[in-house]
Amino acid sequence: MRNIEYVLYAIMIVYAFKIYDSTMVLNSIDVYGEHVIPVSFKPMATLSLVLYSILPILTFYTFWLRKRYVGIYNFENYNDNLNIWQ
Repeated sequence: MRNIEYVLYAIMIVYAFKIYDSTMVLNSIDVYGEHVIPVSFKPMATLSLVLYSILPILTFYTFWLRKRYVGIYNFENYNDNLNIWQ
C-alpha cells in the first residue's frame, strides 16, 4: 500500500500535465476559428478537462482516507514486523 501511494505521488505530475494539455486544447478553439470544428469539440474538451481535474482530488482523498483509517507509516518498527506468522 505504501508503494502504491508513492507511485501515485509521481503520477500526480502526469495529472498536472494532462490538465495543462486539456486547457491548451480547450483554449485553441479561438486560434482555429476559420477551420471547420465540430459542434461537440467544446463540450468534449470541457468534459475531459473536468474529469482530469477530478483525478488529483480523488487521489488526495484516498491519501486522506488511508491516513485516517490505517495511520502513519511506522518505519522504525518496520523490520520488527516482517514475520507474517506472528
